[in-house]
Amino acid sequence: MLTPLALTAVMRSRLRGAVRALLAEPGLASAPDPVRLAAVVLLSRTPEETGSVLIRKGELGRWLGLSAGRMKAVVRQVRDTGAVSVETFSDDYRVDQALECRLDAVSAARGVTGHPLNLTKKELAVLHGLVEALFAPGWAHRDGTVTEGGPLAGRTGRGAATDRLAALLLVLEANERGQVRLCGGVVDTEAGRPAVTLARMLGCTPAGAAEVLTRLAEAGLVERPRRGVSGLLSRSRIVLPAVAAAHRATPTAVSADQGASARREAVRKAPAGFVGDLGATTPLGGAPVAEKNPQVSEADVTGGAEVSDLGVTTPLHTSHPSVVEVSGDLEVDRGFSGGAAVVAKQRRPERADAREDHIGTALVAQVDGWPAVGGSAGGPLRGDKPNPSPIDQHDQKQQVHAGPGRHRPVPQPPQDLAQALAPVACLWERLDRPWSRRRIVAAVRAELARIGKWTGNAGAAAELADRLQHRLRHQGGSALVTDPVGWLLAKGLPQRAECAHPACDDGLRLDTRTDCMTCGQQLTDRRSNRRALVREAVAQLPAGATGDQRRAVVDQHLHRHAMLRAEQQVFDRQRAAQRRAEADARRAVRQAQAETAEAARRAAPCEDCGTEDAAGLCAGCWSVRATRTAVRECVDLALAGSADLADHQDVNAVARQVHNELREEMRRPRPAGADPAGLRASNLLTAQNAVAEYRASALSLLACSPLADAEAELAHAAAMRSAHRHSTRAAARDAADQAARQARTTTARHLLLQRLGTVRALRERADRIRTREVVNA
Repeated sequence: MLTPLALTAVMRSRLRGAVRALLAEPGLASAPDPVRLAAVVLLSRTPEETGSVLIRKGELGRWLGLSAGRMKAVVRQVRDTGAVSVETFSDDYRVDQALECRLDAVSAARGVTGHPLNLTKKELAVLHGLVEALFAPGWAHRDGTVTEGGPLAGRTGRGAATDRLAALLLVLEANERGQVRLCGGVVDTEAGRPAVTLARMLGCTPAGAAEVLTRLAEAGLVERPRRGVSGLLSRSRIVLPAVAAAHRATPTAVSADQGASARREAVRKAPAGFVGDLGATTPLGGAPVAEKNPQVSEADVTGGAEVSDLGVTTPLHTSHPSVVEVSGDLEVDRGFSGGAAVVAKQRRPERADAREDHIGTALVAQVDGWPAVGGSAGGPLRGDKPNPSPIDQHDQKQQVHAGPGRHRPVPQPPQDLAQALAPVACLWERLDRPWSRRRIVAAVRAELARIGKWTGNAGAAAELADRLQHRLRHQGGSALVTDPVGWLLAKGLPQRAECAHPACDDGLRLDTRTDCMTCGQQLTDRRSNRRALVREAVAQLPAGATGDQRRAVVDQHLHRHAMLRAEQQVFDRQRAAQRRAEADARRAVRQAQAETAEAARRAAPCEDCGTEDAAGLCAGCWSVRATRTAVRECVDLALAGSADLADHQDVNAVARQVHNELREEMRRPRPAGADPAGLRASNLLTAQNAVAEYRASALSLLACSPLADAEAELAHAAAMRSAHRHSTRAAARDAADQAARQARTTTARHLLLQRLGTVRALRERADRIRTREVVNA
């Protein structure tokens, strides 16, 4: 009997990608687990026709394992995420009971080719069946029958949503043996690799994931068998016995003697997305993927500490190519590959014309859409060599290259590249080397950046997916691609411009998604030139020329002009190369001149002390100049803050006082043996710190000036006129005081800038007078 836990590899990949894409939405990525699980439940219940889910709030709470009181906060949080549109319907007591929910990401992905959330009706039904199998709440019908809930239906209250979400993610990550691929790298040895793996799925801490694993193990959904007798948690695995049992109990083939009609009937009756569903085993844009039976009998992967995972997960034989079905009453056991000898023996023809007897059967089977079956219909005649198809040769080559014991699952592409790489998922699965995946990921990101310049970042992934799907179809399918890396880098990903326009790609504009007008104009020009050349050739013919003569003259004329055009193209390329060489030479001359000027600048002596190779100013003299500038700024701030700028004696007195204070500060005792460079750096730091102190002092003095007081009083009065806007009189006074302080600070800053301008004008006038005295002397 087929169960929802027995998913095909393709269906499992599609659902896993959809759930990951939904949970990675901006509003749901950092949301609590009840909100994230609610989004997944709504996705599973979303009808393809409308996209809106009608559900009672209490019923949604039963799916999440939460009470009605807790669901009030959960519904509010779901609405606050922005990823789910929620409309409520109240009862007679004005209590929200019914909800109409719409996932915005699912609505936006509808109709987008290759988008992870663009699920079909069949895939949505499979996801809903999987959710029901895990944590359906259970129902009691009016006729007295009872529908049992899932294994986690009794798990309610705090942490129930986390456990249910973890169980769903683990099932989507588990393979046919029920094993979950663990994360790599260095992990926390106290928590263990299984806990770290689940923590990365849920986005929580390893300690929290370890508690979730413990609860799932108590519920019987998860087992963690040890790899060896040591019993270390970091060397255990995550195994889902229910998934393994579901795959073992699933029928994987139909008897060959039932014929094509029986097989079609079995496929028609099989639920969508389970093992045996041919429609679910064909990836988008790729060749069908066949589920192969294991070469050995199913092993118990739920053993104790003495059971090693290596013996369970490693096949005993090399993976062989799949063979055609056998007609007759022969039944081949799934035990060992020795049954293949019986199959080969039965396929061997007994006479020379044995193959001809089955031609009619083979043709009928091919018309019905199924491979030809029979004792020897698909085999060669006696003495003939088999002629396998390119697809079989490619599969055998891949299997031989993999070798025994080297079948490693290929990780999924990054989440932001899932939509772009969806049409070539079959090629991604063949990238078994990490370096090849890194090259493809880097190339895809670079191409998305180039496409995003024309279509925007939102439409770049869909545009690249359409390009890959078109080129893969033009190639003839993924089975004809012998080198996935080379094909993606050379044919699939690069933009192919047929004209000089930078937005042209295979004759289409990336910015407008319409036919490229430049390409069309070039095609029109070529056709016009050809028609003109034909008319010229025909005009040279004498009257009464035959058709052969006309064709010969036209071909000769076209050939001559083609040769002339080729010579012109060669000349143009040579001239372009010459121009590039001249430009490179000019660039080299400019670079040499710049290097010479830079070398001369670096070799210039110091302007103050004359040190050689100081680039015009050595470090010590630069420190001295910077210190003088900081001292001058301190003097200006002190004058602007407290001096009477109209009184020259007061100005000179304040300036002398600032100089004396800084000089005393710089003459403090220094550590014995301090070098001159350290002393200069210390003086510079002292002057720079003094600048901040003098600025604060000037602002404090100016904030107490009469003009600042007047501005503060005006601001306070204006704020108190709006006291009615505040709840209490005290709050109004606090707001008025804050407005007064702000006005006082703003006025002080304005006065400081104004007085600094006056101080600089006085300094410039003093410098001019001093220069004039020096000249006159």
